[in-house]
Amino acid sequence: MGGFNDERRGGFLLYLKIAGGVLGGLALIVFLVSLVMRKGDIENAIDRYDGGDYRGALVLLNKLQKTADYDGGEKICYYKARAINALAAQLERKYADELGEIGTENENAHAREKETRYLEKKLASINEEIEGDLQLMADKKAGRIVSRGRFYDEFIARYKGSRFIEDLDFEELQKIERTEHDKLLAAVANFYAKYPNTYYLSHIVKMIFRALNDGNVSVKGREDLVKGLVLEFARRYPTSAEIQKIYTCAGNDVNLRNSPATSGGVVGKVKKDELLIQIEKSMDTAQVGDVRDHWYRVSSLAGLRGWIFGKFLAPVDVAQIEPAARKETWAIEDYFKDWEDSNTPKNWMHVPGGEKGALSFAVKGDSKIMKIDCPADKLAGLYRRFDSGGAFTLRARARLKAGESVVVFAYALRNGKAYYLRLRDGELDLSGRRVPVKSSDWNEFTLESEDGRHAKLLVNGDVVLNRIPPAETKLFPERGVYCLFAAGESDAVAEMEYIKVRN
Repeated sequence: MGGFNDERRGGFLLYLKIAGGVLGGLALIVFLVSLVMRKGDIENAIDRYDGGDYRGALVLLNKLQKTADYDGGEKICYYKARAINALAAQLERKYADELGEIGTENENAHAREKETRYLEKKLASINEEIEGDLQLMADKKAGRIVSRGRFYDEFIARYKGSRFIEDLDFEELQKIERTEHDKLLAAVANFYAKYPNTYYLSHIVKMIFRALNDGNVSVKGREDLVKGLVLEFARRYPTSAEIQKIYTCAGNDVNLRNSPATSGGVVGKVKKDELLIQIEKSMDTAQVGDVRDHWYRVSSLAGLRGWIFGKFLAPVDVAQIEPAARKETWAIEDYFKDWEDSNTPKNWMHVPGGEKGALSFAVKGDSKIMKIDCPADKLAGLYRRFDSGGAFTLRARARLKAGESVVVFAYALRNGKAYYLRLRDGELDLSGRRVPVKSSDWNEFTLESEDGRHAKLLVNGDVVLNRIPPAETKLFPERGVYCLFAAGESDAVAEMEYIKVRN
């Protein structure tokens, strides 16, 4: 009897093992399918965005964001920020009639209030569906629908150093063009200062041309900015159709008139070589003295608008435009002036498990010097997400004050490899290659790579190591930039004045 029960028990246990194996296999299949579906869902959301279904895209992106990993989350947040701006513009077209009624110039108060309530109710419903922040704004001629910028702020907060930030900053510039004309040139100045080599230059110049054409902005006080942008645009894109609208004044103190004729009233004068932007051109030519030409309606960079006879206009000579003297452009350029708290510089994170109190700053004149003071039994350092890979340049000024060693910076790649610069007493170590250096002195270290596979190191402008490959290491598991890092191997006291990165 006992043997029979043992046999039954053994069969039952075998059944459980088989069932467990089947269930485990099914679970694995479900897991793998879910990964494929998740990837497919992200692509599906992007397809909806590309197809103009911004509401559908946002609903799906919000759902996917809850379970996305870091890289997937970056893409999701990026498309959320773009989709809500695109949805706002789409809704403006859809409700153009209603928005026209709520312009502040409309004297029919009843109509304004009625359409305002209607649109606010619509936006509330849409915001609930997409978890958005669309709002109604009143302008003189018509209302506007804009995002308050929550998705943009969310992206900037989570993905500092992302290659997508310039795209989103440009979309914010476009939003300002639509809704806050008086702030456009200030926003352009800030954008161009941040991205002097921007590939959006032609879009920005066309934006300025539209504003001048519509009379929406005053250039006064920013003439040099606009002139620099326009001339740099002409130099970079000499065959662009927009270049045909850029002239200089060919005469001295030439009259601008309020109509295309010598009988038109004088509205102002322009000086020789002053830059002028064409707004429109007369259909027919006219005879003035011994010259037959068109009349051109132009705007000076000072905001003066009027008609000028073609005889007094000269096309911009692109060949004579000198390349703009430009400062170096960095994706990250941090002098540690701003801090979240006494131990955390703005836009940086402490490494996981790191001793937050080991990082601090010391005030030196108008500057703040970042400092690490980490004992041998502790881990400490800072990290910042960055799209590493391919060509890059990383530059920092630092010194080792005390202790045995510190990693000044590390550039971590995708494949578990990294370039790291470690300072020791009397020497430096770049990914395992050592050379003598007076590490207690302030030195500027520049790491450069043309392809990400090999790099050279310069100390105060002199090459000290060349064609160094990245090293395999588990110290820097996340792709990005690390600085003032101590792994608890020894005491570390070091200082850094700045760090800059570009790719």
